Amino acid sequence: MNNENTLLSIQNISKHFNDSKAVDGLSLDIYENEFFALLGSSGSGKTTLLRMLAGLETPTEGQILLDDKDMVPVHASKRPVNLMFQSYALFPHMSVEQNIAYGLEMERMERSLIDKKVQEMLEIIQLEKMAKRRPDQLSGGQRQRVALARALVKKPRLLLLDEPLGALDKKLRSEMQLELKRLQHEVGITFVIVTHDQEEALVMADRIAIMRDGNLLQCGTPQEIYEHPKDRFAADFIGEMNFLPGVVQGDSIIASSKRKISVMSTNGFEDGESVVAAIRPERMSLFLENAENSIEGKVHTSAYHGMDILLHVSTEFGEKPISVRVPIHSVGDKPFKAGDSVTLYWYEKDTRVFANK
Repeated sequence: MNNENTLLSIQNISKHFNDSKAVDGLSLDIYENEFFALLGSSGSGKTTLLRMLAGLETPTEGQILLDDKDMVPVHASKRPVNLMFQSYALFPHMSVEQNIAYGLEMERMERSLIDKKVQEMLEIIQLEKMAKRRPDQLSGGQRQRVALARALVKKPRLLLLDEPLGALDKKLRSEMQLELKRLQHEVGITFVIVTHDQEEALVMADRIAIMRDGNLLQCGTPQEIYEHPKDRFAADFIGEMNFLPGVVQGDSIIASSKRKISVMSTNGFEDGESVVAAIRPERMSLFLENAENSIEGKVHTSAYHGMDILLHVSTEFGEKPISVRVPIHSVGDKPFKAGDSVTLYWYEKDTRVFANK
């Protein structure tokens, strides 16, 4: 993707509530036909930003350009934008097809055209056979698809989704992540989703913006965000990460145990500076004798996850155990017990260095 197909340009947008800055001078471009995730913990400003895009909050300053037109002075009802809430807000007394048709009827569209558009959406959400059912006769996932169809049938330039999967159980949530991705691809409309769920963002989004305290911390593809986090907060927020504290010494880190940790580079840090070496649990192994780094330890706890076993290993690196994911096929039927001695190995290329703060 490139700037030639920018759909939405958020320019120096801020929202202040009395002395609190919910969003603080944030700038961001979102592209045509992109599935974009705003990711952050509670209070990061992501929902406030979404509400400003929808027109439900007025920015304190800044511009929101959609197709190069500033949306800030445009009333929410006049924006080519739809917002879908977690609650879905379907009309309980209406059938599936009546719920989908509602927005088109409010626009006084011709009946034959309404019927055609509703049928197209029923096919896309694969609920043709349930067109006459009411919401209370549908599963949670089906209700969500109806809510999506109602939001999409008017062909908005932008669809905003506020924690749309929050009310679903884990299995259905995983299924609907893929379903949302499929729907977005089929209808070719830009989706912007707000979520606090890192896995959800990684699975669905083309790009992710991590927000913190009303600011944009990092923006990139899921792979960029996961493999090259900008700082310790981003590294800790996305996925699991082991942090081994130490100080810089040349091109290495000397851990608190006086052990040397080999890293690719310590550029940007001075000798003696306090840092952490960061390694993902799945990048550690019990079977990489040729790796640059290793540490002996004892199994503290183990947890079976089907595809792998998550070990927590006590080492001399500190009080907090190190996490390592061991593929189940590599250990066979041999279970790990608390107190078992193991050696952890990892490559310097898989080791990130961040300031210890």
